[in-house]
Amino acid sequence: MQLSARWAVLVLVWGAGSASAQGRPGFTWDVPRVLEAVDVPGVMRADGIPVKLRSVLSAEKPEVILQHLVDRFEDAGFYLPPDAHRTQWLAEPQLTALDTERLISYTFVLQPNPDGTTTVVLGEANLSQARRAQPAFAPVYPGGTDVMQSDMEGARTLTYLVTAAPEKVRDFYLKELAAAGFTEASTGEWLRGGEEVRVAVRPVKAGRVSVILMRRTAGEAALEPALREGAQPGATAPAPAPAPAAKPGAGKR
Repeated sequence: MQLSARWAVLVLVWGAGSASAQGRPGFTWDVPRVLEAVDVPGVMRADGIPVKLRSVLSAEKPEVILQHLVDRFEDAGFYLPPDAHRTQWLAEPQLTALDTERLISYTFVLQPNPDGTTTVVLGEANLSQARRAQPAFAPVYPGGTDVMQSDMEGARTLTYLVTAAPEKVRDFYLKELAAAGFTEASTGEWLRGGEEVRVAVRPVKAGRVSVILMRRTAGEAALEPALREGAQPGATAPAPAPAPAAKPGAGKR
């Protein structure tokens, strides 16, 4: 199981981390019927907040997992915001709760899979260790809200919500990135020297879209997966190249 870039970006919005505090015992995730788990190593930062991610694959249905985790949040005494104060980035179920003693927020996102399993993306944000966020590395469409920026392994990600037609947002970046010296290599992919910017626009609900921009060096993107990630278990080694044919008379004295 792999944690897709889409979900990594989404959970970076809330961040993750660890902290120590007196009072209630520490919270641990408890997802029912786990089949597989993936921890994202290292500490990242989202808007200056320490970040750590985890993804698990469950055999349980999304609605059962959702109710189970909500019950866990309530049992832990966490603050759950009312529906009117929740930001819905995508159509998939998601929820954030806050440990008000430690100032750590806990977020889960549920992604149903075609085979009946559910991918559960988990994040924890240590708000007490937040640093001052850097200015946005790319322009934001006028009227954009819930702007969040994260740094992860040399890549910078900018996400926000805006009420606009997807084509209007794409036209905005077509103009802005071209003016900054970028050339569109393919739809949503822009290059300038050793830099690459990817722009994704996804509808959230009627008239509202989420915008995700990722900026990194082009060299990292150009590496083949086998080189960037190393040999994969069960992968078939490539056949050796045939030896060059001997020239007539070679080896004769």
